Amino acid sequence: MDDLPPAQSAKPAKAPIRACDLVGFKSFQSILPLLDRLHDDACARDKAHNRSLHYDQYAALQLLFFFNPIITSMRGLVEAGKLDKVRKKLGVSPTSLGSFSEAAGVFDLDLLQGIVAELGAKLTPLKHDTRLDEVPGVIQSTGGTDPSKGSFC
Repeated sequence: MDDLPPAQSAKPAKAPIRACDLVGFKSFQSILPLLDRLHDDACARDKAHNRSLHYDQYAALQLLFFFNPIITSMRGLVEAGKLDKVRKKLGVSPTSLGSFSEAAGVFDLDLLQGIVAELGAKLTPLKHDTRLDEVPGVIQSTGGTDPSKGSFC
């Protein structure tokens, strides 16, 4: 009995993602219309006609992931996709983890190249602020998105 290893401490449960934790929704106003052309990709292979995750929605959720460092996993992204705000702003439906995982191999990634090129053509260089030349060392961001530092919700 004395030879039993000490009990392992369980990992603390991660707090659920809330709509007020997410940012970047204004950026989607110009991006979503471009993603619309992806909607029907791979629908022909859906013989049961029950696809609920379309390519435009998948791409929008992927972008949500990149805009929000609070989302750290595919599971977290799928959970965020169930939030009312996310569904309304991005036009997505709740999807299963399995469908989301499968999507990476189903949709044609080459179709995104035209959209990325179109977005890239709209970019303009930022004007360099010469005052930054006077700042010694390296500028680092601190805090902001760390959920352990409290919430702004």
